[in-house]
Amino acid sequence: MTDVKTFDSVAEIDASYRGAVLTVGNFDGVHLGHQRILRTSRALAHVSSSFVIAMTFEPHPLTLLRPDAAPAQLTPWDEKVRLLGSAGADAVVRLQTDWPLLSIPAEDFIREILVKRIHPSYIVEGPDFGFGRNRAGTVETLEAMSERGGYRVHIVDPCRMTIGDESIVVSSTQVRACVAKGDVEAAAVCLGRAYTLIGRVMHGEAEGRKLGFPTINLETHDQLIPGEGVYAGVSDIGGHRRAAAISVGHRPTLGGTGIVVEAFLLGESADLYHKVVRLEFHAFVRAQKRFESREALTAQIASDIEKVKAAITPERLASDGTTKN
Repeated sequence: MTDVKTFDSVAEIDASYRGAVLTVGNFDGVHLGHQRILRTSRALAHVSSSFVIAMTFEPHPLTLLRPDAAPAQLTPWDEKVRLLGSAGADAVVRLQTDWPLLSIPAEDFIREILVKRIHPSYIVEGPDFGFGRNRAGTVETLEAMSERGGYRVHIVDPCRMTIGDESIVVSSTQVRACVAKGDVEAAAVCLGRAYTLIGRVMHGEAEGRKLGFPTINLETHDQLIPGEGVYAGVSDIGGHRRAAAISVGHRPTLGGTGIVVEAFLLGESADLYHKVVRLEFHAFVRAQKRFESREALTAQIASDIEKVKAAITPERLASDGTTKN
């Protein structure tokens, strides 16, 4: 399901959505746990022939509450809407995170924002859902007010996955930890798809071209960048997909300073400047290191590309980054 209606406030929601199945959260990453909640909401909505609404906070509340601790985004807004629609939402409501919103007591949040505006038939959440001032509201708060609010509460069990020898609960925090340390394969297990950076191709210093491997440089904005290293990935530009050798790092051999995300697209020679690219990270190839010469670096890049060819199968090229779990 991809034709998603978006609302920038609850005041915009029209009467046709009254009685919808509602789920509220930040939904960063739209990982398998979020997808389970949306899938459950979809099943409940099917029984009553109603809509599914995903209500999300944008930006993350920590950007106001504790700016130094605010997490980098896993999914930009447009991507979040797309993924929520694919997971089962008919509409996405964007709650602008500001101090008045964060100051609302939990009971008032239920009465004034959820019930008064939407009159949901069900509210579907995970067991750890928190909301309202100081996150004092819980699923128990929702249940305590359900009779007066005319809705039912459905709690969805957390999604547990086994990664290596460890059993983990899938969460946005867990995904961020995997991405930050370069474990993009574990991140994909949690997401149900490859982790993807989205941005425009910008001009770089053309160092890759000088080495015989012209690269695109990605403008990443506020998205979380994977840990430094070389990755096997896929670039998607308007549905045109190519295997990609992706480098994230300071380019130590070339005297770089800041973190750069660049990719050599196999079999691509078109001018891609200013185009929007989706860069999927499928596998970690190697850590970054400083080489003694440009010739040694060139030889290593050639070796990296062979590993990318082996990792990016025809199935990965033909998919949209979704993994099979």
